[in-house]
Amino acid sequence: MKSYYFLVVCFLFALPVVSMAQDEAEKHPIDIALDKCMDKNPSTQGMVGCLDEAYKKWDAELNKNYKALNLKLNAKQKAALLTSQRKWIEYRDLEFKFQSELYATMEGTMYQPMAVDSRLEIVKKRALDLNSYLNLFE
Repeated sequence: MKSYYFLVVCFLFALPVVSMAQDEAEKHPIDIALDKCMDKNPSTQGMVGCLDEAYKKWDAELNKNYKALNLKLNAKQKAALLTSQRKWIEYRDLEFKFQSELYATMEGTMYQPMAVDSRLEIVKKRALDLNSYLNLFE
């Protein structure tokens, strides 16, 4: 009976490790690189630099996914994607403007990386959305 409890306890302690390994395996390479960069550069400026670099990579990923998706679509779908992308860019720009106004009023250095992360998340989401559409063709 004691060995049963020992196995249960071992199993319970092993779950978070397995879960973390699965989460890491499911992470996008850009996010993995960002995590490593943030671990190496925990200062405010270091985090801002890491987040800015990740933002640029997600923006490149978004453009890559858009171009690849566009190649798979028929003329009507391409027109719809173009309209959607233009509206998304309009949304993105307005959201960035709001975020700039919001974070400009915040005191404390922690808001600097938060501001860059907010921008990154908007672009990342669009990149992942476009990628999920692209995956429909595989």
